[in-house]
Amino acid sequence: MEEQNSISRVQKEVSFQDYLIILKRRRWIVLSAFLIILLSSGIFSFTTQPIYESSTTLMIEEDGGMKKEIFEISSYMKQETMIKNQVEIIKSRTLAESVLQALLSSPFKKVWEEVVLRKGAEKVNTNDMVLTLQQNTKVVPLKETDIVQVKVTAPNPDLAAFLTNTIAQEYYKQSLQISRGEITEVRLFLEDQLSNTQKELQQAEEALRIYKEREKVAALPEETEELVKQLASFESLYNEAKTDLESNQKRLSYMRNQLTERKGRLVEDISQISSPLIIQLRKEMANLEGIKAGYIAQGFPEDHPKMEEITNRIKDIKQKLVKETSELVSREMASSDPLGYSQELVDKILILEIEIQSLGAKTEALKNIVDTYSNNLNTLPEKSLKLARLERNAKVGENIFLMLKEKYEESRIKEAGQIGNVRIIDKALPPEDPIKPKKKINLLLGALLGLGLGLGMAFFVERLDNSLKSIEDVEATGLSILGSIPLIKSSKDKKSKKEEEKSEEYQIKRITSNLVTHFEPKSPISEAYRTFRTNLQFARLDAPLKTILVTSSGPSEGKSTTVANLAITMAQMGTNTILIDSDLRRPVLHSIFNLQRAPGLTNYLAGNVPWKEIVQKTPIENLSLLTCGVLPPNPSELLGSKKMRMLLEELKEKYDMILFDSPPVIAVTDAAVLSTLLDGVVLVSSSGSTSREALQRAITLLENVKSRLIGGVLNKIKVESVYGSYHYYYYYHYYGGTKQKRKKKSDELVKTT
Repeated sequence: MEEQNSISRVQKEVSFQDYLIILKRRRWIVLSAFLIILLSSGIFSFTTQPIYESSTTLMIEEDGGMKKEIFEISSYMKQETMIKNQVEIIKSRTLAESVLQALLSSPFKKVWEEVVLRKGAEKVNTNDMVLTLQQNTKVVPLKETDIVQVKVTAPNPDLAAFLTNTIAQEYYKQSLQISRGEITEVRLFLEDQLSNTQKELQQAEEALRIYKEREKVAALPEETEELVKQLASFESLYNEAKTDLESNQKRLSYMRNQLTERKGRLVEDISQISSPLIIQLRKEMANLEGIKAGYIAQGFPEDHPKMEEITNRIKDIKQKLVKETSELVSREMASSDPLGYSQELVDKILILEIEIQSLGAKTEALKNIVDTYSNNLNTLPEKSLKLARLERNAKVGENIFLMLKEKYEESRIKEAGQIGNVRIIDKALPPEDPIKPKKKINLLLGALLGLGLGLGMAFFVERLDNSLKSIEDVEATGLSILGSIPLIKSSKDKKSKKEEEKSEEYQIKRITSNLVTHFEPKSPISEAYRTFRTNLQFARLDAPLKTILVTSSGPSEGKSTTVANLAITMAQMGTNTILIDSDLRRPVLHSIFNLQRAPGLTNYLAGNVPWKEIVQKTPIENLSLLTCGVLPPNPSELLGSKKMRMLLEELKEKYDMILFDSPPVIAVTDAAVLSTLLDGVVLVSSSGSTSREALQRAITLLENVKSRLIGGVLNKIKVESVYGSYHYYYYYHYYGGTKQKRKKKSDELVKTT
């Protein structure tokens, strides 16, 4: 027996159908979680402000001519590093501020202010607007290309496209501005000089005209005219050299600023770099420039052998200066600039420094020649000197103006030729659909999450639920099953439920309707009771059972209904049966059969009333009922009394079967006391209500008093929710349509009794 119990306690293997049964039983949990999560995701998706994303692509070219030297960081840098630097430039605050200026003058100003306020700012200010723009901007380099993708998010599709295109344009302008930097400086200088020279030329020509008209002179003597012509020519050369010197100084100043931003004190270090060889070369170059200026004063053309020789010597000295200075700078920069980050810019500055030194020497030499000719001019008579000066000023002004005009046009063409190293491939367009919230995906995820959560909660609740639901659950406690009774559904009435529950007639109908074996003898529930009866009869073949106690572990588990229907099935079989209501605390059998509670069992045990006078007949043939009687203060003592034993002996002689209804085992000791006097005990459990621990405790209490535990009955089984009970389902439908009949019979029983 012990071995069988241990085997029966082994948990059965859970099958796929068991999972389906669990899901059906917990379907409201699954459905509730599914609808709540799905509804929440729907509310979130349809109430969240949509966010749009617009994008553009930019090509960043490596080569940029003069621009490359300034805008590009270094020719030695790896391409990957260069792209990363450009990405940081696009994401920089400086560029964002430029974009913000354009945004504030656009129709999207109010929209962007709302975006900033929505991020938690108390009031709109420039810093928050710039920061929000940077946060909404994403720059992504495309792999194995020189292309970067700029993406901007905004709550408005047109605003997103506007910001994306403005960032691209401002980045392009910045690139162009940097690449044209030194040329623009030269152009602006020439433009300013050209305007001043034009005014001076006009004044010189006007003064010459007025003087000729007032003094009535038309021209200078031929010798003086030649002197003025030579002086004007040298003075033009002097001013041209001076202009070149100042232009190069402007370029040098710009490049020094660029280098200062990169290397700090490196510019100052370069300017101070010198060596004995460099000093000697500088002096030699200045001397050669003076000799060349003398040749020019003597009227030697550029292709004269002496001019060509001196020009080549000056060129060689410049190359030596560049080489010597570069080597010296490279040694100085070796430790601080290992990657040659600014090497090209430094080389350019060194070349420009030498060119400026050469121009300075040339300007000084020409100035000396001009001073010599000016002194010769001062030896002329007063009247001729005045006219000669005016003629010289007019000619010099004209030459300088023409020279500046030519250089200005050259600088403009050169500046226009600088196109930068950034090219906008595709302009951003207003997106048609928002990137978030993604309504379809959110709803799908919400449905999946809700379903998953519902399933998880269902299995979690099932895991926490330790109530007995199936025959296998009961058998796992070691108690053999004698019967399983489906749930008896009460019939509905037209009155509201609350009104019905307050009605005494309703209560009587509800209790009597549980006598399903009487009112619906062909129903599957009646068949279940007959199966229970049969199993009970064959439980002890060697010693047939005659006195049986029906009890349960706790209240409201259906023991009274079970014993009443068992008694009916016994009587229907022709067995002379008596049903005794030994629940002396909360008796209900008299209500089920609608009979008087007193006099009853307690009247017999506590008095001298003959038991034959208090046994009542029921409407069921072969079935008698001994009701509880007056409720006593000491039920246990009465049930265990000697008179109770005498009553049992007398009843055994008259009746074939004696059934007892008793209080729950765990609550009071009445059942345990009475069970020791009877042939066997049947424990009733309620499916989905009785816990395993409670049933196990009831078994233990009965075993402690040596009760003869026959088996158990699983009551109130929901046929559609328990796997393995499909025969009930089919049987029930096979005998369907008996519900109304049961109601009519119940009404008749209430009226007749």
